[in-house]
Amino acid sequence: MRAVVVLFLLNVFLFSCSKEFVPPADFDDTITSSIIGPSNNANHKSGPVKADFLSTNSVITVASSTLSSVSFPVTYISTSENNDSIVWIFEGSTASPTTLRGNISSPSSVATRVYYREFGRYDVVHAVSNRTDIDIINKKDYVTYEFLDNLTIDSSNEDSWEVTSEESIGWIAPNDDYFYAGCKDALISFHTLRNQITGNILPNNNVDHTLSKSFRSFGTKPKNLVFEYKMEFINLPSVIDSDMKVSLSYNPVIDLGSGISSSTLSESYKLWSDSSYDVTNFRQIVIPLPNLTDFDLIFTKYPSVLDEQNNQKHPFTVCVRGIRIVAAE
Repeated sequence: MRAVVVLFLLNVFLFSCSKEFVPPADFDDTITSSIIGPSNNANHKSGPVKADFLSTNSVITVASSTLSSVSFPVTYISTSENNDSIVWIFEGSTASPTTLRGNISSPSSVATRVYYREFGRYDVVHAVSNRTDIDIINKKDYVTYEFLDNLTIDSSNEDSWEVTSEESIGWIAPNDDYFYAGCKDALISFHTLRNQITGNILPNNNVDHTLSKSFRSFGTKPKNLVFEYKMEFINLPSVIDSDMKVSLSYNPVIDLGSGISSSTLSESYKLWSDSSYDVTNFRQIVIPLPNLTDFDLIFTKYPSVLDEQNNQKHPFTVCVRGIRIVAAE
């Protein structure tokens, strides 16, 4: 096997094959005949063949918020039986051509490495044949490529979120000094923020707490933002107010060309918000994102209604976790 892996970069051996065969019942005639057929080569094997393969990965996740030069390799190894000829079809990969044809004596056909660069769900087709038989497997959505957030707030890390509240402590990342068991592995905006040294309540409890992150080179394919959130109130009010509690906004960044610098909207476009009092367990939200490659996302926690002393009547905590960007269905 080691000898096979070493020879990944050898050129694929191309061949022509006869298309005079009876395709299996579960494949369309036109599609099947365009993929592979029995070779009718007197020197090839005969009898039933079986197509199968292994791969080094099928689920690709990335935490980078800039994807301009990120691509991920996946190695495929054919474990087919009694075949002479091999065909691979790697949807969505950077393989050129996407359809690779070869035979079992070509190491770069038996073991092939391809790269994936854009979010999506991609099929892999593996077809094999000998002199008298063919077999084809089509694994739908075999490869998935998505963004999985690192849930960090760190000014030295370009892939982290940035707190843009009046006080930089408006949101807290997991594993920080503010550990909150009720929202494990979540970005947290607390109901009551205190100075870590004096213990005094900070004044920014009663203003908006905003958290933003820049995303660049994310492609123009349809994509969804997925996350989970919940709210925890200290004391639920007897009269429900309708003030907004938490929201998500989207700020597109547009390249104007002709040497003009990129432009952002003066006001963010609101994608989602919630003003309810009953989200005490984590709920999942799926939001279609506009088809732009460069954008910012902004989470905002708003204060509850204020009393005569400008303090929140019903302070609450917001927790956000499981943030992903995935290909749309």
